[in-house]
Amino acid sequence: MNRVLCSYLAMSLIASSLMTGAVAQEPVQSPKKLASAEPNKQEVAIRTLVGQFAKTYNAHNAKALADLFLPEAQVIDEDDNTVQGRSEIEKLFAEVFEENPESKIEITIESIRFIGTALAVETGSTKTIDAPDRTPELGRYTVLHVLRDGHWSMGLVRDMPVEPSHRDHLQSLAWLVGDWVDESREGVVKTSCRWADNESFLLQEITVRQAGRDAMKISQRIGWDPLTKRFKAWMFDSEGGYGESSWTPTETGWLNKATSVHSNGSTASSTNHIEPTGLDRYVFRSVDRVVGNEVLPPVEIHVVRQPPQPK
Repeated sequence: MNRVLCSYLAMSLIASSLMTGAVAQEPVQSPKKLASAEPNKQEVAIRTLVGQFAKTYNAHNAKALADLFLPEAQVIDEDDNTVQGRSEIEKLFAEVFEENPESKIEITIESIRFIGTALAVETGSTKTIDAPDRTPELGRYTVLHVLRDGHWSMGLVRDMPVEPSHRDHLQSLAWLVGDWVDESREGVVKTSCRWADNESFLLQEITVRQAGRDAMKISQRIGWDPLTKRFKAWMFDSEGGYGESSWTPTETGWLNKATSVHSNGSTASSTNHIEPTGLDRYVFRSVDRVVGNEVLPPVEIHVVRQPPQPK
């Protein structure tokens, strides 16, 4: 949230509080004291309040969470939906905990700015984990804190949309990490997938064995394309060929549009569907297969995860 909007929200709450006589009247102090000791002391109090919020959220205590807000406080989500009042805020958190009984939150404070002696604007980011096997949800927020009756409370909390990083996007393909195998009468295909050192890409090494020998090896790098807003993969084979594919999520998995060039100059294309059927297996279906001028029949391959090798 920009500085102008934060100031507008702050001034609005000041006006509302003055009309009801709700703003705490602080003793008159010298400017020097207000500029030194007092802000530090109050910042510590606000940071303690934020820590209490995270602890209470992770304990799933909706009632105690609502008590950290002013009676007339508001919570506004990314879509501008507004909840007002402690009882409604308590209901909001109760619903969140009921839907996500394992959810946990981590809060990172980025700044706390004071407006006078009874108001402060906090900005920061959150990481919410709904379940251990779920991708963390990242968010940004602004909080308007109000000093009333000697202690700080939250007057307005606003969630703001955050653009996930390329690493955040790639977490949705993290299930591919590991060793996989597909065996058929035509041969054996083994795939090993691991993270690149900086976790910006997934690296796949694919070995195709036919008649008891390695017929081809393929290296593939999968990453997030910030231009097309989808996954993209680049592939190179041991015979001098290369190719690329773009990945689009579907209701059951991924749609993969692939094109390639063989070492003899011929081209190939296909539309592939990747559908996980559990953590340890997926189905690979390839249709619209064309090599040069030849149309090939569709294929369906069932791939399973290999168990760890005994030590």
